[in-house]
Amino acid sequence: MLDLMRKHAGSWMIKILLGAIALAFALSWGVSQYGQDPRPPAVKINGEAIAESRVSEVYANLVEEAKQQLGAQFDRVAPLLNLRQRSLETLVNQVLLSQAANQMGVQVSDLEVQQRLASVPVFQRDGRFDVELYRRILSRSRLTPEQFEAGQRQELRMAKLSALVAGTAQVTPLELEQALAQSLAKVQGVYLLFKPEAYRKDVKATDQEIEKYYQAHKAQYLEPASLRLDYIVFPLAEQRDQAKVSEDEVREAYEADRQRYSQPESVAARHILFKLPEKPTPAEVKAAKEKAEKVLALAKRPKADFAKLAKRYSQGPTKDRGGDLGRFARGQMVGPFEELAFSLPVGGLGLAQTRFGWHVVKVYEHNQASVTPLDKVKEDIRARLSERRARELAQAAAERAFDKLALSGKLADLAKQMNKPVARSPRVSRGQKMEGLPGLQGLFAAAQDLKPGQTVPALAFEGGSILAVISERTEEKAKPLAQVREQVRQAAAERLAQDKARAEAAKLLKDLAATKNPAAELARLPHAARTGWLGREGRVEGLAGSSSLVQTLLLQPLNKPVLPAPLSVGEGFAAAVLAGRREAPAKEMEAKRAEFKEQLLAAQRRQVLQSFLEDLRARAQVLVPVQGGASKGLIPGCDSPGSIEWVPLDSPRAQAQARAQR
Repeated sequence: MLDLMRKHAGSWMIKILLGAIALAFALSWGVSQYGQDPRPPAVKINGEAIAESRVSEVYANLVEEAKQQLGAQFDRVAPLLNLRQRSLETLVNQVLLSQAANQMGVQVSDLEVQQRLASVPVFQRDGRFDVELYRRILSRSRLTPEQFEAGQRQELRMAKLSALVAGTAQVTPLELEQALAQSLAKVQGVYLLFKPEAYRKDVKATDQEIEKYYQAHKAQYLEPASLRLDYIVFPLAEQRDQAKVSEDEVREAYEADRQRYSQPESVAARHILFKLPEKPTPAEVKAAKEKAEKVLALAKRPKADFAKLAKRYSQGPTKDRGGDLGRFARGQMVGPFEELAFSLPVGGLGLAQTRFGWHVVKVYEHNQASVTPLDKVKEDIRARLSERRARELAQAAAERAFDKLALSGKLADLAKQMNKPVARSPRVSRGQKMEGLPGLQGLFAAAQDLKPGQTVPALAFEGGSILAVISERTEEKAKPLAQVREQVRQAAAERLAQDKARAEAAKLLKDLAATKNPAAELARLPHAARTGWLGREGRVEGLAGSSSLVQTLLLQPLNKPVLPAPLSVGEGFAAAVLAGRREAPAKEMEAKRAEFKEQLLAAQRRQVLQSFLEDLRARAQVLVPVQGGASKGLIPGCDSPGSIEWVPLDSPRAQAQARAQR
């Protein structure tokens, strides 16, 4: 079922369902599925056995998410993501939270679930929950109401647990005052940048340094793993005749994605803005209004050109295009402006005040809300559904062939039975595109741990699906030093230049710390620079990546103005000194007090929840199976003596096995 949903994850509606059902499958732990899975459990958490199939479901979701984010780069970076271990860790955390909810008696009533369902827009028709639409949408996604509602119940249950635990968080008055003072203060500093390029001519990497750098950075000089495949293609073209879509299915797709075909009420307008400061005085408001009223009178004259008036008088960013704001719907403009624009007839003029100033507004287009009729889009919907179904059929055909190949053993024999040719791919490395199979993704993830002669699970590409057998495989390995010596020499020399620049900056800081006025001493040196007065969002002009310098200066006490170590900033290492600090005015601190308190409280809640989970992990018994002989560590009643041994998740043996599975 989850595989089917992942195929349709492009639909926004299915994404909602996928999130809920993933929770239902991952967190509805009532009965272990160990008896339904021939493999041993993937993990035991406080004695609760979690089936390998659950880890596989979470892993598949993480892989799909990573593919969508990384695209063609997925194969290249997949080994670094450690998705298998992340899947296991995710399940452990979720189970521990579910167990804690059980112990604390956290419950969700049927009424709460019903209210949650009624609030989901996709299940509503004319603003009201529609049971028939709800069941039809779930049915199209191969879901039952029980499955979906289990996910919703668990999501509500976890929200209650979070609220219960995070409710203990608090912010003391002292914490709030310190945060306000630190965040709203402004600082000034003096710095000198030591650039590695200034030392490159003075450094030379010896043979010993080159060898040492190579050994420490072999991962940067890898010969990538590569594969060659023999494969059979199941093209989309063979499935399109079977991919028929009924009128009912077209109608259901239209109803489920009705928002896609809805156009909200909108207007198009021009405006002329007379700006006001952030906190205007009554006199400033009056003066701006008088200017706006004069221009409004000019705009009302017969044959007045509003665009020319905007270019002449407007103080807003749309001045150069005649004040044109284009088309906008409700909710996109500030309140008073929106109310006026939607109330004016086409060609109408009016005046509105917002926090930006006074606006002279002219509406030149008004479109009522509408829905594109089904008749106008039905063929597009049919074509989209038909293409999707053809892809499903091609993938299903490849998966059936995979099952047959497991019995027959030879791809050539199977191809002969199916009257299909066997193609051989060129050698391909991680991240490379497969010639002849555009859009093929996830090959190296699917082929993980497979050896030549073994079959890769069916994979989709732009033109259909394939069933492939690995014909050749080379593993990732470091290139010999002789082959990359010049690259390594340059990198080692660059590192020596960086070390030299850092050391010179550190020496200067040490010398400055011994002076009475380090800021003045540093400012006298050639190429030293003084910053402006900077707050926490400030940046040093002309210095890339200066935010770290600003944040460090804000944390530096005035009685110890010299930074303890050089900072990596921009193209070098900065030796910096705090030259001064200005505390925030009491009025500004008071204005920001409520906002900061809420931010601190949110951070405290996150910390409390994290500490709660860490405490659960520290007290939990989390065991994973590793291969081994008979052991007194076996858990009676669950394992076959001599097959597996249960060890803590964070033990060296478990970690070694996890590394081997990457």
